[in-house]
Amino acid sequence: MSEYSRSSATFKNYAISLGVIIAIVLALAFVVSTRSGENIPSVDYRPEAEVLRGSADYPVTMPADDLAEQGWTPTSSTLETAGPVEWSVGFATAADSHVMFTQSDGDPDAVVADRSRGAEETGTVAVGGREWEHYESEDWSALVLREDGYTLVVAGPADLDELAHFAGGLETDAEGGDGAGAAEEPAGDS
Repeated sequence: MSEYSRSSATFKNYAISLGVIIAIVLALAFVVSTRSGENIPSVDYRPEAEVLRGSADYPVTMPADDLAEQGWTPTSSTLETAGPVEWSVGFATAADSHVMFTQSDGDPDAVVADRSRGAEETGTVAVGGREWEHYESEDWSALVLREDGYTLVVAGPADLDELAHFAGGLETDAEGGDGAGAAEEPAGDS
């Protein structure tokens, strides 16, 4: 009589199969855990800012250089020079939200209506010794600074503290249009 037992062979095959499946799952878990960090694509907005300096008849306002060190990532940049000169730069914030900065010499009311996305004006917010108009809705906020000949808007789903932090770090050229001016006092206060 043979000592081969069908039940012990079946158990042995199950154990081997289970071991192979566990090894595959562990390998996949290791690969996923090493690649889990989110990679936000970054753009360089400085070339468009230089074009803006040559095109705009107003002082150019730039985001602070130290935002990247604080975890803010520039994600988009668009420049329109036909008609009203308008530049918009999008940032992923340090708190995983989004802020869009726009400066334009277009009709201020039209720029604000477009960038505030239906948010209602709720008053003003002091940033860097200047009063910014504050707009807010359930899912959107905006800070607006109307200057002589141009409008600055910091808007997005980010909270008011992030919008104010961003607005506080803006730096405006001393002279507009020719790029020759040195940076003056920030448009806001960090």
